[in-house]
Amino acid sequence: MRMQATERFDIVGKTRLWLGIALAVMIFGLVGLFARGFNLGLDFAGGAMYQFRFPEKVATNVRQEVQIASDVRNLLRRLDLPSQPVIQIAEGDTLLIRLKIQSERESERFRKEIFEALRQKYPKIEEAGAEFIGSVVGGELTKAAIEATIIGLLLVSLFIWFRYQILGAGWLFSLGALVALAHDVLVLVGFTAWSQIEVNSAFIAALLTVAGYSVQDTVVIYDRIRENLKVRRGWSLEKIINFSLLETMPRSINTSLTTALALWAILLVGGVAVKPLAFSLFIGITAGTYSSIFIAAPFVLMMQKWWEARQAQRRREPVPVRRPIAEQRPILKLTTPSETPTPEPEETAEKPAPSPTGSILRPSSTTPVRRKPRKKRRH
Repeated sequence: MRMQATERFDIVGKTRLWLGIALAVMIFGLVGLFARGFNLGLDFAGGAMYQFRFPEKVATNVRQEVQIASDVRNLLRRLDLPSQPVIQIAEGDTLLIRLKIQSERESERFRKEIFEALRQKYPKIEEAGAEFIGSVVGGELTKAAIEATIIGLLLVSLFIWFRYQILGAGWLFSLGALVALAHDVLVLVGFTAWSQIEVNSAFIAALLTVAGYSVQDTVVIYDRIRENLKVRRGWSLEKIINFSLLETMPRSINTSLTTALALWAILLVGGVAVKPLAFSLFIGITAGTYSSIFIAAPFVLMMQKWWEARQAQRRREPVPVRRPIAEQRPILKLTTPSETPTPEPEETAEKPAPSPTGSILRPSSTTPVRRKPRKKRRH
């Protein structure tokens, strides 16, 4: 009965639909990336971070932190700042202000202006420190983040390659996992570009977390496929993959749902600095769940069918017969009449005469054939 219940849903039969949806979302993400670009944070674009401290704790819960951050943002709008400041309350008594600027001289000037503006509303506030990150350091951090992401994805693909050497096509499973990872990364990158969420070190951590989460879910599905390949030997590959997906689908959806509920709790009651990270994780995990179920394994099946069809076509193709060189380029030899060879009687007798159509007919049983007389033996 379990088999009949799972056979009602044909996931692999709609592979083109799932891949079409994924391709459309990936193209949408690429358009956002090229059209709007990233909103780089201080870690990558460079800038300054100012730290101020209140004499006592002014925020004991999230609502008070949000209120103080909103008041400080309205206060700084009166200043002619070069970019939108990022404001965060830490430990209830520390105010952090991040600002994108290009030179250390500007950092010092805006530090004084911000401090004077804050003292008008909070007379007892004090400076706790300032830090400037140049564009060179930001460029190095950007390069390191890109390299870490690429190395992480390559290591994951190599792991899957060596783990799933089944059907003699471990590279197909690795390719399916890479396609699913590309989908997750492009969805998250496109969402970040369209929403203009600040890209910082936390975003890189979210990106790698989503990649690991998606690969872990994909590995669970691949393991179930490998187990069913050993147990259900009479089944076709298409039926095994569909059955494995339906077996692991409740587990994948329930795991993603519990993680999404925790992220939604952070979005509802979390601080301003944590919400972009939580929202990015929510989008990435949702995309990872979709790719693990509807992209990774169905893509492997589609590529397996393509590979088998290609091998069968190669076996059916006739091998071209190369003619001898003498037949390809006949050599004409001039001979004199005395040198012209004359055919022997028995050779001409054995060859049939050409028909009027130009074809050579094989001798039949009724056609008389001249044979060479046998010599009598002397006793």
